[in-house]
Amino acid sequence: MRSGEGATRGREHLHLHRQRWFWLVAAIGCWLLALRWIYATWYRGHTGPTWERIQRSGVVRVCMDATYPPFELQDAAGGFSGYDVDLAEELATRWGVDPEFINVHFDGLYDALLAGKCDLLLSALPYDETLTEDVLFSPSYFNAGLLLAIREDERRIRNTNGLAGRNVGVELGTGAHLEARRLREQARIPLEIVTFPSAREALEAVRAGDIDAAIAESVAVYRFVHGPGGMRHLRKFLTDEQYVIAMNPHSGYTWNMITDELVRMQKEGFLEALGAKWFQ
Repeated sequence: MRSGEGATRGREHLHLHRQRWFWLVAAIGCWLLALRWIYATWYRGHTGPTWERIQRSGVVRVCMDATYPPFELQDAAGGFSGYDVDLAEELATRWGVDPEFINVHFDGLYDALLAGKCDLLLSALPYDETLTEDVLFSPSYFNAGLLLAIREDERRIRNTNGLAGRNVGVELGTGAHLEARRLREQARIPLEIVTFPSAREALEAVRAGDIDAAIAESVAVYRFVHGPGGMRHLRKFLTDEQYVIAMNPHSGYTWNMITDELVRMQKEGFLEALGAKWFQ
């Protein structure tokens, strides 16, 4: 009898223990939902000075160094064009405002932003972890990292391990050169590095069959692959260099609006179409 009573009490204790955990989890869930609702309600009512200025004036001011095609370029008549220009114009259209482009030397972009001369920096701007306390960075809209380019009919090179015993072209003294050395010396892949004065010359050597592969920045690879033809690149990036949009640190609501639109643009295929326009 005692062993039966002990088993019954054990089951009852386990049942009570499970009930307590259930109600605890339920209470935490309700608490989190309440916090989310309170935050969302507060956030909608606090748009911040940047967003309020954009909506009040009907203009979003975008600083860029318009000397870096195909991302941004200013012509003799003062007109702006490029990947980043199209992206800024699309953001402005979705917000129901007009874009105003301000040409600033790259070294002065952050100063211009923090001085209030513009609302956004959109200028092929790499993410910089050291500045995250000074500005807000959007999620990445473009990866300018390094890619491995090969001939279209090459089937044996499927990843970097396939470079063993192969000749790999790079532009002398660049990040691509450093990456090739890293693959050889740290990853222990026995490849031969062939240097060229430019990334384009390295890519041309691959297409001509003089070398087996080339490492170059994605922009150079995209333009070459879709230009002369006869080439392709492996899908996986060797390195990442994420281009982002920068805002002043009091632009939380604007950051949220940009993030939402970038997600939509990715899902809608807008960013892919933008790449096809400027890199083909």
